[in-house]
Amino acid sequence: MQRLFLFFLLLTCFSCSTDFTLEAPWEDIPIVYGFLSLQDTAHYIRIEKAFQEPGGDARALAQIADSLYYEETLEVSLEKVISGRTFALTRVDGNQEGYARVEGPFATQPNYLYKINATDINLLAGEVIRLNINRGNNLPIVTAETQMLDDIFIRESNPPSPVNMAYDRNINFVFNVGEAAQIFDVRLLIYIHEQGNGREETKMLEWILTDDLRSVSEEGRVSVGILGEEFYRFIGSSLDQENGIQRRLEGFDVAIAAGGQEMVDLLTISEANLGLTSAQVIPRYTNLSEGAGLFSSRSKAVRKDLTITGVSQDSLRDGIYTRSLNFR
Repeated sequence: MQRLFLFFLLLTCFSCSTDFTLEAPWEDIPIVYGFLSLQDTAHYIRIEKAFQEPGGDARALAQIADSLYYEETLEVSLEKVISGRTFALTRVDGNQEGYARVEGPFATQPNYLYKINATDINLLAGEVIRLNINRGNNLPIVTAETQMLDDIFIRESNPPSPVNMAYDRNINFVFNVGEAAQIFDVRLLIYIHEQGNGREETKMLEWILTDDLRSVSEEGRVSVGILGEEFYRFIGSSLDQENGIQRRLEGFDVAIAAGGQEMVDLLTISEANLGLTSAQVIPRYTNLSEGAGLFSSRSKAVRKDLTITGVSQDSLRDGIYTRSLNFR
């Protein structure tokens, strides 16, 4: 399970439970975060609880694991809605799975997640998947649904590599998606080799072309364009001039992430409450039947090892934005 480009900033929406009423009678409030992807070898869902007893200290409780997690008897399953087949998830410690919790206000040991191997459920593009959480104690079953996104197909000929990055040239990065994909994040990962002054390393520059694209043609075609001049301007603004350092562009990748309708709904409700006419309090979006959080689907793809033409290399070495950076 990897963190998505666009969706990575949204993790903070569900990392803190202190926006609930602090001085209130005890209430069981489930907090859920989970993205399913056809590309994952295992699927993980974070399920916690948020509550505060009258007179309690939220910061102190956040460091007590028993305050965050449900008992081991919690039953979590994924259901294929059309067939009705259900698949049980197992509670695991994310620290032992390679997904350590980031240090912060919440307890990091243990770090419980609910897991199922991809081969045990065999998710398919277009399927509607329902999350079911049974807390026992005659409490209602907590549910949420999402439609699985298809793989992203990147067109290798748009643009062809090596890429002509002429200053006045429009370069379009084109890819195709399934109907469930609704929002996109596209980035260039540019690799610069540096050598000199006793060091040698390769730096990665991350250029966000868009992190909120919602334009898809009827054929499922998505296109993101840049002007060649912008490529050099970005590199020029991202690197410092250093005497004694020689640089070389090793190439770049195109990284694409897609999200489903739930992500669009989350961003839409946030955007509706920005500006002079906004509400004083931003509503908390959730697609759970009870509690708060987000259960959705995602997809990602990377086109690797693109290069630029020889003429473009000359522009990188001698152009107005980068000529002081010692490219060769």
